[in-house]
Amino acid sequence: MNFTMNLTGQINQIKLPKSKALWPLFETIVNSIQSIEDTKNCFEPMVIIKAIRDLNGQINIDGDEEKTHFEEFIIIDNGEGFTERNYKSFLEAYSTYKVKKGCKGIGRFLWLKAFSKVEIKSVYIEDNIWYKREFSFSLKNSIEPENNKKQLSDLDEKKQITEIKLIGFKSEYRDEVALSLESLVKKIIEHCIPYFIIEGCPVITLEDNLGEKININQYYKEKYNDVLHQDKILIKNKEFILYHMMLESGADKHELHLCANNREVKSYDLSTKIPNLTKKIVSDNQSYYYVAYMSGGYLDDLVNTERYEFEFVDLPIVDTISEKEILEHAVEYIKSYLIDDLEKIKDDKQKRIDEFVKNKKPQYRYLLNQRDDVYDKIPVGLSDEKLDLELYKQEQEWELDIAKQKCKIEERKNTMDSYDYMELFNEYCSSITQLSQASLAEYIVRRKSVIELLEKSLEINVDGNYNKESQVHSIICPMKITSDNVRCEDMNLWLIDDRLAYHQFLASDIPMKKIPVIDRDSLKRMDIAIFNKAISFSSDIDNINSVTIVELKKPQRNDYDSDDNNPINQVLEYVADIKSGKMKKSNGRDFGYMNNVAFYCYVIADMTEKLVKDSENAGLIRTPDGEGFFGYNSSRGAYIEVISYNKLVKDAKKRNEVLFEKLFNPKSKDLLYFGKVDNN
Repeated sequence: MNFTMNLTGQINQIKLPKSKALWPLFETIVNSIQSIEDTKNCFEPMVIIKAIRDLNGQINIDGDEEKTHFEEFIIIDNGEGFTERNYKSFLEAYSTYKVKKGCKGIGRFLWLKAFSKVEIKSVYIEDNIWYKREFSFSLKNSIEPENNKKQLSDLDEKKQITEIKLIGFKSEYRDEVALSLESLVKKIIEHCIPYFIIEGCPVITLEDNLGEKININQYYKEKYNDVLHQDKILIKNKEFILYHMMLESGADKHELHLCANNREVKSYDLSTKIPNLTKKIVSDNQSYYYVAYMSGGYLDDLVNTERYEFEFVDLPIVDTISEKEILEHAVEYIKSYLIDDLEKIKDDKQKRIDEFVKNKKPQYRYLLNQRDDVYDKIPVGLSDEKLDLELYKQEQEWELDIAKQKCKIEERKNTMDSYDYMELFNEYCSSITQLSQASLAEYIVRRKSVIELLEKSLEINVDGNYNKESQVHSIICPMKITSDNVRCEDMNLWLIDDRLAYHQFLASDIPMKKIPVIDRDSLKRMDIAIFNKAISFSSDIDNINSVTIVELKKPQRNDYDSDDNNPINQVLEYVADIKSGKMKKSNGRDFGYMNNVAFYCYVIADMTEKLVKDSENAGLIRTPDGEGFFGYNSSRGAYIEVISYNKLVKDAKKRNEVLFEKLFNPKSKDLLYFGKVDNN
């Protein structure tokens, strides 16, 4: 008797993902367990699994043989065996013989999906007569020949036993399986956990051909059994059982497994359902992973033919339960079971976030204050960089919600009564105020970071030298740019004077002849030149209000050995060059008389002896703090200020001190004006 179907075509139709490479082995183990269940007089039920490796392995540097992939499996049981009835069912595709046990009648096809050949040998008793049946199963010969059983004589060994060899593990599946025997034990338990949970599971052992052997039942008792609890769940009058387990080992993440017919079918990473379950749960100096198994008759009915997926119907049909509903109920019970652990994790995470925001990112203080759910949305155990990114994402989501709120107001303003409209409008205004405060906080934090970066750049570097002028220059303003191609927030001119941030046109380290508002063929480069009107594209302005020139020098530079290296002379020469050139409007016409234009010149450098002497020779007056000079050069018509780097940093700190104090060390009276206040 042979199959009357195209076996190759059938195998090609079966789906077996590489991630399910061990499914054929699991099917065979389950078949053995079920065979034992159907045996009336099986006093010492047992299943032996032999995992055969390639013995031509390599020797490592310690002289030990490295483990190789599993090439075949042998599964031995003392169940009822391949009786005539079972053999007939085996030959029938999609047999319904064991449908009550959840069998789909295609398990043997999975064998040939992952293995090249299967050899079967079974000794069994039927009608008080002992038989031995042997045959092989492959795509080439289907079932060998019809007359594959014989009656045993009195001299033959009459011991009920069935042996199935899965031979030739195909490489695309074989290479997906871990090499250790213990990992295989965990996978078998994970797949067949309901059998281990219930009483009467046969003794199952796993061994390889290197001499390693594990009693799986004992392994289950030691690692799993003592931590097993269960809940009964009722969903639309359908009963499910949820088994809870806390594992010190045997798992590598928190998972929920859905089972059917006493077998694990589909798993879900709980960290995607419960953000706080990303790390091991720590309790009493021990750490655990939580693992749940959910079973029920409804799941038994929905499992697909290959038993690796459920065929959920996610439609609002009476008595139909969607996958989403099952997961939601399971997650709620899991949260309830883990409530103490989750509360501790939540508290620890909130403290970590609060500490991070207080000390490093106070711009998110208003976000946390106004949107309590932010804590729940952020995973546990993030680094500072990833935590900053998550908080930024939540802030962007907040901004999007406010934008939607604005659109809602616009859409409904003509259809709402005045009271409802004002209530909605006030809510929107409150959100805008809070978001503005958050933006201001971020801006203040950025200022503090820039000052710290500037201080660092003025120190001696690892080579024992001071940093180049360009490094300091880039902190104050990016180089080789104009205000047409740089964002305002990328410039830190406030370090010199807050008023400079409101310029209309700027050129940084650009040759004069390339500055669009100066018509002069000169390659001289002003470090920073600032014009207070958008001269290149505004034709309504008759005169330039002012020009600001900033000259920067390398920290601790003291090589001004000639007038050419005198920075005060340099800026005055720039003034002369600009005045002698042609300033143009956008229509190409000259601006004409330039003597009434105010010029402000800043020299920023360390206050060396040479620079002090040059400042005094220029007739400048020392500032009260002794760290700079100021004055007016009447012949050039320019105001001059010489600022030491020390003064630059100290003055910037002083101007922003009140902002830093309010943000980083707020007092309770300050918080009355910023968001919610706990009145308890």
